[in-house]
Amino acid sequence: MILRKIKFLNKNNINMNRLEHYWGKYYPQFVVTSYWLLGLTNNFAYVIMLSAAHDILSDQNSNSTDLPKHNSTNRFDCNELSTGAILLADILPGIAIKLVAPFFVHKIKYWKRVVVVILTNSASFLLVSLTPSNLKPLIFLGVMAASFSSSFGEITFLSLSTLYIRTLSITGWASGTGAAGLIGSFGYAALTSLGLSPSSTILLMLFIPVLMALSYIALPTVDFARSRIYSELDTDSEERDKDQTESENNAGSINNGSLKDKFKLLPPLLKFMIPLFLVYFAEYFINQGLFELLYFKNSFIKEHKLQYRWYNVMYQLAVFVSRSSIKWIKIKFLPIFPILQIINIFVFLSHIYLDYFPSIWIVFLLIFWEGLLGGGCYVNAFNQISIEIPKNVREFSIAVASIADSFGIALAGFTGKT
Repeated sequence: MILRKIKFLNKNNINMNRLEHYWGKYYPQFVVTSYWLLGLTNNFAYVIMLSAAHDILSDQNSNSTDLPKHNSTNRFDCNELSTGAILLADILPGIAIKLVAPFFVHKIKYWKRVVVVILTNSASFLLVSLTPSNLKPLIFLGVMAASFSSSFGEITFLSLSTLYIRTLSITGWASGTGAAGLIGSFGYAALTSLGLSPSSTILLMLFIPVLMALSYIALPTVDFARSRIYSELDTDSEERDKDQTESENNAGSINNGSLKDKFKLLPPLLKFMIPLFLVYFAEYFINQGLFELLYFKNSFIKEHKLQYRWYNVMYQLAVFVSRSSIKWIKIKFLPIFPILQIINIFVFLSHIYLDYFPSIWIVFLLIFWEGLLGGGCYVNAFNQISIEIPKNVREFSIAVASIADSFGIALAGFTGKT
């Protein structure tokens, strides 16, 4: 019933003549802009839940007169329940869907997948913003809806990106996901700093699912994209013929192949997945396990919760910069990212135990560096996959590879929770 009411996302039901006219005239701009907005809207709920983690775990949205329960016995001023608990709720459902989706999701039309993403995205904002703070299980359900939406959307849009020109779709997607972190964390920190309650701030974000729907409608259809790709390869007829023949002979061969055939594709992906796993474990161990412990009582930002929010803003700013840099900076040696990120863990831990940073500005600079490493690893890994993996298995491979960062984040959540 719901799918019937949202059939406008099925582009076959839309008069495409006017859109195709503009697609033909401004094809690169439409693909880059649409994918930038899809990346932005897909990751927005996920970012908001992490930015609001400290508030979600406190009782400040409650009408109760009781003070929030914090651990006030030491200088760290932590919640009784670590923000790593929010991280786990924000990642575990995503891992589950990423584990199973690549093996069956090809049977579902893209527009129907987008409907699921939009509905779960909307549900996450509604549940977290409208549920009383004493009903933590229902709030966590909302966080889990954001996780499902983000992960299923990532699989959907990354797989779809393989049917477009790589330099347009991957570049737009990576930059958009980085912008989601920056705009989401900064917007949340700014609005709550101005006096808006966390619940009202999250409720305001309901425009995001609407923007996602409009962005998907504006994206050129796959058939139009394919014709565009081949027409742009006319200057190299041999390459065009090779791609066309390969596509025609092998399209769907992996999707329709056996489980054994699909598992054979995993070993070549490990050189991308292992660095992604390690770098995301390290950075989310810092973000969700250590950020709460980086508290400067004499800082110009007095409140602990405000320091936590602006840590996230600085991190997301760096992620946006690095994910938008693939057009100018390409790094093929992916192991350098986790090596440097793990060094960051020890730097932050040493300060927590020895308390030797004289200013919060040093932490801001280190967090910015941390974000550059995480975003750089993500965009370079998926860019290399889109180059090195054969076209007929690229859609499946890129969906499978996306689970690596989720496993790293989940392990960091478990570690941070303890």
